[in-house]
Amino acid sequence: MLRRPPTALLALLAAGLVVAAAACDEGDGREMRPPSSAQRAAATTTTSSSTTSSIPGVIGGPVTTSPGAPTTTTAFGLSAPWEDGGTIDARFTCDGEDRSPLLTWTAPPAGTVEMALLVTDDDADGYVHWAVARIPPTAGEKGEGATITGATEGANDFGDVGWGGPCPPAGEPHTYRFSLYALSQQAELADDFTSEDLLELADSTAIAVAEVTGTYSR
Repeated sequence: MLRRPPTALLALLAAGLVVAAAACDEGDGREMRPPSSAQRAAATTTTSSSTTSSIPGVIGGPVTTSPGAPTTTTAFGLSAPWEDGGTIDARFTCDGEDRSPLLTWTAPPAGTVEMALLVTDDDADGYVHWAVARIPPTAGEKGEGATITGATEGANDFGDVGWGGPCPPAGEPHTYRFSLYALSQQAELADDFTSEDLLELADSTAIAVAEVTGTYSR
């Protein structure tokens, strides 16, 4: 016949199980308390968000925020009718209609007062094909062969005002860089400003730049 253990023994065994379970749950025996509101407020939040847009030449980057600040994931970008680094259609060059291409851009970063556009030849010491100042600091689009609403065109390195399309020596492919600068101050330039004037302004006041490149050979 099996005998029941004494009631006192059962009580001791139950108490031992409770102690063992508590020891496993607490680890070193110290109680972990949730952080206070003050401790949470003191922590800095850093997020890294990389967003790739379907628009050629638009690539997002890391974003750092402080507690309570909004997180921005939209990149400042510029697009053209070709993929970044792609071939420029002849109609935009001296071999075609010499029309300026369609351009589309996203909103510039906070603090931008106005924008400026420079188109340069990487393989000809930065020869300037287009210099545009006083571009409104908003997202926008410029149609093919059109001017940018509210902006002012300056003289390019051909000595003409407005767009001067790619025209490299025969057999030499060149890379053309379209750079849209977000400026921290208003461009105080004369109406007949030159590409050198705009380059100097962009170098000293730009807080961001969006770029797209294209290649052309004859």
